[in-house]
Amino acid sequence: MALAEAVLAALAIGVNYGVAGGSKWLWGALSVWTTISLCSHIAEGIRFFEWMPGATWIRALGFLWFVLAVPAYALSVLWKRSRIEADPGRRQLLRAGATLAAVPIAAAGFAIHKARQDAEVREVELAIPNLPLDLQGLRLVQLSDIHLGSFFSQSRLRRAVDQANGLGADLAIITGDLISSYGDPLEEAIAELARLGPNAGIYGCLGNHEIVAGCEALATNLAARRGMRFLRSQSATHRFGQSKLNIAGVDYQRLGRPYLADAAGMVRPGELNLLLSHNPDVFPVAVKQGWDVVLSGHTHGGQITLEHLDSRLNPARFYTPYTYGKSTLNGSSLFV
Repeated sequence: MALAEAVLAALAIGVNYGVAGGSKWLWGALSVWTTISLCSHIAEGIRFFEWMPGATWIRALGFLWFVLAVPAYALSVLWKRSRIEADPGRRQLLRAGATLAAVPIAAAGFAIHKARQDAEVREVELAIPNLPLDLQGLRLVQLSDIHLGSFFSQSRLRRAVDQANGLGADLAIITGDLISSYGDPLEEAIAELARLGPNAGIYGCLGNHEIVAGCEALATNLAARRGMRFLRSQSATHRFGQSKLNIAGVDYQRLGRPYLADAAGMVRPGELNLLLSHNPDVFPVAVKQGWDVVLSGHTHGGQITLEHLDSRLNPARFYTPYTYGKSTLNGSSLFV
């Protein structure tokens, strides 16, 4: 087990011990559930839950439980300390633990419902220095992190594709994570995405969940049969008038390995160079290599964002500063 997974597993056990309020059965069950969920999110290829119906829900709720239980437990410790003189008895601690155990589940349920209902189109403009006249006003439509399965249904994806088709885009871009886990409906996801209708084509890159599901080659082949191209350390050129757009894509860039090791050779002088990378933390390396624009996903807008306080407050900031929206660096642009 990697160091990060071991640390998170130990933290999960400690948090669940506090949440359970002394109940060994509850503590044990929560610890096993969250530890496996955390590891299966971080370590590619762990498929512990996949044999169960609703496996994606089981894994994701375990992960959400952990994320929400950590601050809830911290607050409960402070609350217990403030009450210790008034009621130091075990019954009060057990009552607090039972109440605390319900808080993350309620919060996770509300967040999931809200996120599924709030899909919307967001139009942004990327400022590119010295953009050729024939490429000015070029419209791209991007879909990312669909995770078709228990959380997101085919009918919802169909509506998203219909929305995208109403935008008059020149190119469609898909930046990875079509599904979540082994056994999710990959063919259905690709069939819906193939309905995207830009004249210049549909391009994409693969995400970490294609690695988790072991479907990188299958996804690429199924997409190709429907006229879509997932670029795996590959590039393609489109001419718009007298100007050229160079589109390149890379597979998910794993932590601990050199980023974009095979991407520098795909930059083409004299063309607008667009890189598709599922994870956005590659942006500084992409800028050094000469990419003008990078399109990414992966962070889910920060996953859990405190919008009413500051949209920059989210757990993904521990992983990368590029969690949501537009960023610029030395004249290059990133959109997550």
